[in-house]
Amino acid sequence: MADTGLSSGIRWSGISVIGREVSRSIFTIALARLVGPIDFGIVAQAMVYVGILSLALDQGFSSALIQRKEVERNMPGVVVSVNLAVGAALMVLTMAIAPLWASFMNTPQLTLVLVALAPSLLVRSAAITPRAMLIRNMEFRQMGISDFVAAMTGGVLGVIVAVMGGSYWAVVVQIFCTDLAVLLMLLAFRAGQRPNLHFGELRKIAAFSGRAFAAGLLLNSVSRNVDNLLVGRFQGPEALAFYAMAYRLLLMPVQLASQTIGSVLFPRFARFADDVATLSAEMARATRALGVLSLPGMALLAVAAPQLVMVIFGAQWEPAIPIVQVLAVAGALQAIYLPSTTPLVLGLGQDKLNLRYAWLTTVVSVVGVVAGVPFGPLGVAVGYCMATVLLVPAQWLIRRRLIAMPLRAQIASLLPGIHTAFWVAASYLGVAAIIPGHEEIVLAVGILVAVCVGVAVLRVAHRSLFFELIYMAKRIMGRGGPAAPAADSQAVTEVG
Repeated sequence: MADTGLSSGIRWSGISVIGREVSRSIFTIALARLVGPIDFGIVAQAMVYVGILSLALDQGFSSALIQRKEVERNMPGVVVSVNLAVGAALMVLTMAIAPLWASFMNTPQLTLVLVALAPSLLVRSAAITPRAMLIRNMEFRQMGISDFVAAMTGGVLGVIVAVMGGSYWAVVVQIFCTDLAVLLMLLAFRAGQRPNLHFGELRKIAAFSGRAFAAGLLLNSVSRNVDNLLVGRFQGPEALAFYAMAYRLLLMPVQLASQTIGSVLFPRFARFADDVATLSAEMARATRALGVLSLPGMALLAVAAPQLVMVIFGAQWEPAIPIVQVLAVAGALQAIYLPSTTPLVLGLGQDKLNLRYAWLTTVVSVVGVVAGVPFGPLGVAVGYCMATVLLVPAQWLIRRRLIAMPLRAQIASLLPGIHTAFWVAASYLGVAAIIPGHEEIVLAVGILVAVCVGVAVLRVAHRSLFFELIYMAKRIMGRGGPAAPAADSQAVTEVG
């Protein structure tokens, strides 16, 4: 990750994701407090359906556009045509079967909610190819501006509707307006492609796209939504609201890692597919950095959950606390491995391996979630977490097979993060024990102390890794020199 192009890509990709996710989280918190768990859960039931269908909008063609070394002139345009056709068909289908989904979820209000959200499927389909081409060309600045402006626009409009007493319609407005604003911004940056009917171009990418689509459908649609589907169906909108809110806290760091680093690594891996040594070095560095950031961060989220939920969301969201604590474990592991596994496999053109991994992930996740359904949303969270843990060895084996990373080195790369996470969690719990009963003070002081302790542990016990992170941060901000510091080389030696 030492060259300027990669650092700039991560910088702007990070701005994109951080701006979008932080903005969305702030507005989601505001809407959660304004509309309450039941109304929030009604829209969450609708978004289970929308989330599943959204994966069908792409058909894997965007991954093929990013992965190919050369893209023919008419290829992006014909992909746009297919995306729009599928989006329009799914929009009409959604409007037609909205009553059936409402009946399935035992929530009559879902009929109108789904009808209102159906056009977002067409809007999302129109944004797929422009975003893919920006990722291919590593033009993350335009994506960053588009995502941030869209998140702010949707959030502000949603809050306005909520203040006016719009109940769950406020969340609907936030979602649809955010999607529409993203598309309009991408078009304003001239990232759009003119549709065409050169369908013969699709034959060149059909095999790769088909497998990428199937894998994406399994990984991001089935395995990621089966928990929400079952909670919403069998335990109702309020239970789904608690689970979805906890999942949202889990998803934020995962999204930050996946879309900041993963979207940059995909085209990077594709262009250096023949240089195993470079890929292995970049993967090792990314894993160490993600581990030492995500493990302490999610450990802090777990121990601070009682104060965080009560202070930020309010007492009505208290049942979400244990769910947040359990899902934090899954979030830590996903933030480490999701940003790199799929980009590595697809970047190297291993679409068949990616499909096999997707099947494995889906089966393990579904078994874990189904086993937890009888025990309520907390049981589902435990099942999902156990499935995530069981899938980690598969991630190790994929790395060993594709880029010859030894298992011992991969496990060792997690140890600094685990060590730091222990002291971060212990310091926060110490503050909570000293000043009990003052939630706001515990939250503010505890986080400050935990962060300071985490930095100190890194500085003292993992000195080379500490300086490696400093160097990487400077490179991303455009302030690093052309060569890695000595401490950076030491860190590679320690772990590898």
